[in-house]
Amino acid sequence: MTREPGRRVGLADAALTAALTAVTVLTAWLLPAHWFEGRALNLLGAALLVAQALPVLVRRRWPLPALLVGCAAAVPYHAVDYPHEVALPPIMVLLYTAVVTGTRKRTIATLLPIFLAIALTIGLTQDGPPGVEIAAPLGWLTVATVFGEAVRQHRQYIDGLHERAARGVAEERLRIARDLHDVLAHNIVVINAHAGVAAHLLDEDRENPALARIADPLRTVAEASSKALAELRTTLDVLRGNETDSDRQPTPGLDRLPELADATRSAGVAVTVEEHGERRELGQAVEITLYRITQEALTNVVKHAGATRATVRLDYQDERVRLEITDDGRGGNGRRSAGYGIIGMTERATVLGGRLTAGTGGHGGFTVTADLPAKERP
Repeated sequence: MTREPGRRVGLADAALTAALTAVTVLTAWLLPAHWFEGRALNLLGAALLVAQALPVLVRRRWPLPALLVGCAAAVPYHAVDYPHEVALPPIMVLLYTAVVTGTRKRTIATLLPIFLAIALTIGLTQDGPPGVEIAAPLGWLTVATVFGEAVRQHRQYIDGLHERAARGVAEERLRIARDLHDVLAHNIVVINAHAGVAAHLLDEDRENPALARIADPLRTVAEASSKALAELRTTLDVLRGNETDSDRQPTPGLDRLPELADATRSAGVAVTVEEHGERRELGQAVEITLYRITQEALTNVVKHAGATRATVRLDYQDERVRLEITDDGRGGNGRRSAGYGIIGMTERATVLGGRLTAGTGGHGGFTVTADLPAKERP
């Protein structure tokens, strides 16, 4: 894969063009005449040198036309037998750019006529055998060609690596999506269906208070599994690169913290949500991260803490926002086997330039604290 030129003329292009123009003209004009073979430079020769350097200005936008224009000015320059070596730098730059941005076939088809034209032009101006007069310019042009081809092949190799990596990531995402659909989604559907049916059957005997107490948790299980299935379907859409429906957007925010609190209360832990400071608009990534950290922390409270109460405290500060989740459970005991929850929370906070701490609280229980910037980094 070659890189498309299509670049605008920039300050670097103008500076390089000016430098090449000045170097070639001043070198031919100021250095002693006996240093070079051929006719001394005059105004016509200087104009032809300038004409060879000017295409460098647009070489990255139109590499091949720029090379052809430069060579068109080089042929009469060499035909008049001006100093041949002086005119090489602009043509070498144009040649290198054309090779880097082209293909091997185009390089061969373009360069052979150019090399032949320059060789014949220089050779016909010599009284005796051309020899070094032809070999030296063609040698430098060959160096530019070989260097450009090496750079082009290196870029092609790197682009190929990127393409293979992208394909590998896409294939892995599809594999994960299939596994989630075939295993996790299926099991959640089964849980949801059985919990809903069981709650419905228990509702038929509402006069029995013991059955009513069983029906409430079953309805919570059915509702929670239904929400989990909706988010899982959205995640599968994201993994497969599909458009997601607005009803199933995968970006929950702080407005859904009360839902997390209600779900945790249904599991037997009394949750209090507190907000302090002036509430302000946060970045979308910040809100998602705060929600997911709260979700994971409350899940750990239910699974590992043996707690009866938990508090979610959100502090809006000048340029940052601080989230703290505390409980009155067993503290650090039992949290070591909590899997990747704390690791995942820490990674989420770090990505946004924040920090997260988790450990036994000052008065027992367990505390998770996240300190994040109010706006995500650009």
